Amino acid sequence: MADRRHSKTVRLIVVGLAVCLLVLASGMQSSRLRTMRRTVLQKHSSSYSADVPPMVTFVSVSLGGFRGVLADLLWLRVSRLQEEQRYVELVQLSDWVTKLEPHLIEVWVFHAWNMSYNISVMMRRREDRWRWVENGIKLLRDEGLPRNPRSPTMYRELGWIFQHKIGMASDLAEKYYKFRLAGDIIPFLNADGSAPLPDSTAAGVLHDKFGMDATEMLAIEKRLGRIDWRMPCAHSLYWGVLGLRATEGRGHEVTPCRRMIYSSLIEMARGNGILVETSLEAESDFKTRPATELVGVTVEFIEECMRESDFSGIRFAYIGFLRDAMHLKMQEHKVHEARGFHRKLVSFFEGKTTMRVPTFEETLNAENELFLILMQSAGYH
Repeated sequence: MADRRHSKTVRLIVVGLAVCLLVLASGMQSSRLRTMRRTVLQKHSSSYSADVPPMVTFVSVSLGGFRGVLADLLWLRVSRLQEEQRYVELVQLSDWVTKLEPHLIEVWVFHAWNMSYNISVMMRRREDRWRWVENGIKLLRDEGLPRNPRSPTMYRELGWIFQHKIGMASDLAEKYYKFRLAGDIIPFLNADGSAPLPDSTAAGVLHDKFGMDATEMLAIEKRLGRIDWRMPCAHSLYWGVLGLRATEGRGHEVTPCRRMIYSSLIEMARGNGILVETSLEAESDFKTRPATELVGVTVEFIEECMRESDFSGIRFAYIGFLRDAMHLKMQEHKVHEARGFHRKLVSFFEGKTTMRVPTFEETLNAENELFLILMQSAGYH
């Protein structure tokens, strides 16, 4: 009998040590989560039960202080599944972590990224790929942001899915993504892709289905000019604007949110700005043209960003887009405007380099390497 009690005691000690080691490993794996929990979650604790499902609230209250431990253990498992590239299995675990700790932003971002990027490319059918890309969007937009409306990071990450995953050639199905996004939103916009009146039925649907405020959309149009909301970079622009506002002009997210805005404007001005066809019967109907009417305001916004930040990346974007602006205006036979952008380019380098700045004609025909060398000679790397 004594031996049996001794054996049982040993087993309990071993199990206890195993649990302690697991918790310790979890703590090492998710130290950033614990730091965020201490610094961020305190201000949300009073309203915790208001923004999570009743069952999760019940479990969270029942667990008390162990809620964080459980989230850490789940996050440890998530990290291991990520290393093993078992992306589909990650979905449920990540969902549990977001329910247990709804104010840990990087968990939401990871969960959305996994669906929009990792799982989507595992699908063979374009329709299935789009479903997973859309799942990532809906997670951040419909679940994450309502619980974290002051998180610039979440706005920016949502914008990135629109800008990169849908707006750029980052996926074999990117043309299909553009077609689906445009087709879904067209019924609730004006014929030219502009925003509806705020008090219209369409505006209500936009808010409920796309999480977009028609009043905000119209304000963006008033400031920047015509925006075709059928285009993916119009959406990344929208979320970038909201993200920048959420920064309240301070913090490490100010520059990334500004970059989201001007890179969206650049992409629309360069080529993917206006949908040519008013109706989309097939994917082949998705044809675009540059939104050249945005060229001037894009240059002005980048100049505004340069006044507010010393970040060299903004300067590289500025010089690159000035050259694009020259070409775009020459294609429209607006030589005077093209020369105006060249004067801005020359002015930028004045007093910063001993190299000769290319003439107007030379700039139009110059290789990118020349301006890279010029930027480096001016002290930008």
